[in-house]
Amino acid sequence: MVVDCEELRKEARQLKRELLEAKQKKEALKPKEKEEEEPAPNSVVEEYLQEKKKYEDKRKQQPKKGVSREDQTLALLDRFKSKLTQAIEETPENEVSEPEADNDEGWMSHILQFEDRSRKVKDASMQDEDTFEIYDPRNPVTKRRREESKKIMREKKERR
Repeated sequence: MVVDCEELRKEARQLKRELLEAKQKKEALKPKEKEEEEPAPNSVVEEYLQEKKKYEDKRKQQPKKGVSREDQTLALLDRFKSKLTQAIEETPENEVSEPEADNDEGWMSHILQFEDRSRKVKDASMQDEDTFEIYDPRNPVTKRRREESKKIMREKKERR
């Protein structure tokens, strides 16, 4: 019986080793399969995967938080500012151009114009679309009026 137990233990150890080796082989094969990636059956899915990979690569290239990241952001901002001022300087003031589909920078030279309402003065006595009635139910004057109207309504009901 002692011999049987030792043989069983040896066999168990050998099986464990074989299982570990098989597991390691599978793990070694998985990264290779991942790199190969079978072609996508649909062109839209394939395009999506390419875009995803492109942006993952860009994300990995970006520096982590800190001074270098701030410097990069400020450099991008300065580049945008210079591009904007250049677009404003190049566009003549009186030119009205059709928006072009190829050129997406037409908005940069656009000047915001709006009505000048600073000269209009609000008069409380005039009624227009911008005048609103203010009603506060907590106001003591409003409470008195409400009580008075209730009394009048009760009196009318009693008369009937």
